Amino acid sequence: MKTYFKVLFVVLFFSVLSIEKSSAQAKNKPELTIVNANTIIAKYYTIEELNALAKGELINIYKDRFRVLMGLMPYCALSTKPGTTLKDLGIPENADNKTVLEKEVKSLEAFDQYVNASLDNFIAYADKNNIVWAILFFEESIRKISLGKEY
Repeated sequence: MKTYFKVLFVVLFFSVLSIEKSSAQAKNKPELTIVNANTIIAKYYTIEELNALAKGELINIYKDRFRVLMGLMPYCALSTKPGTTLKDLGIPENADNKTVLEKEVKSLEAFDQYVNASLDNFIAYADKNNIVWAILFFEESIRKISLGKEY
């Protein structure tokens, strides 16, 4: 009988540990979003501010604005609020929708890596004035998308 209780104790102990582990993993797993929480701009620049920056700084701003724009565009008909989830939009959180969104997140991560690599290689060849113009264009587009009909 003592062996039975030992086995039962060991099984219960490991069951509790595995439940806690899976619960902790679920808590650490970020919630899937339609609009990435990082799709936000803290500061919009004026042409004067951009002209005062070095080309390397402009390239970083250019890449960031492109990333934000690509994050907002696909679902701007649904939402432009960073961190928007399926639940927020009333979209069923079923396995099919989650799978599609998970695949999209992975694809976008790969896309972002490839685009950054190519931008690092090629944008340095652009004239500084063209980089400034492109940043202003991206920012204006982001404003229009973010504000929607109220723009």
